[in-house]
Amino acid sequence: MTKVLSPRSAAKRAAILDAAQVCFCEQGYAATSMDMVAASAGVSKATIYAHFASKDDLFGAIICRRCDDQAEGLGGLVLAAKGDGRTALAAIARALMDLFLAPEVMALYRVVVAESPRHPDLARIYYEQGPWRGKQRVAEVLAALDRQGQLVVPDPWQATDLFVNMLRGEVFHRALLGLEPAERPTAETTIAESVRVMLAAYGPHP
Repeated sequence: MTKVLSPRSAAKRAAILDAAQVCFCEQGYAATSMDMVAASAGVSKATIYAHFASKDDLFGAIICRRCDDQAEGLGGLVLAAKGDGRTALAAIARALMDLFLAPEVMALYRVVVAESPRHPDLARIYYEQGPWRGKQRVAEVLAALDRQGQLVVPDPWQATDLFVNMLRGEVFHRALLGLEPAERPTAETTIAESVRVMLAAYGPHP
């Protein structure tokens, strides 16, 4: 059962999470201490421990909150299923590309990848609450488009995996590594080409 917090307690918890996310993303997991988070959040260390049992628990809460925000942001994808196949795929691709390239998403992703050998449970939480939930949402939209006859998608999960990985290509990896964007492909050309390939593979044919 989820504990109901008072407005003041909820505000302190949010401030701790905000401060901790900045510390983890800027300093890395190992270099971030609870003292550092307390100073950044403007609370005592005892207050942090009143909300989070350990640094692992705090980091896990940040992951869950970030992933909840991502899932909420992808919620609009369900509405995309009401359009034609091309319009829906373009809307999905744009939403996913914006999500993949968001600085705060990339920063947390880098920390999770760096810490995954030492903290596999946190990596699992991140994957299940973030990428897996997002792909599940996209698969639901593709299945709806299949039912409407806008697309022909025998295996929505496989189609989603292909779609997502086309979008997480050159543009994503250069941004992830902090490299300058290439002249081509761009985010826009990646979106357009991914939609074209999806329509070629899953568009209805006479």
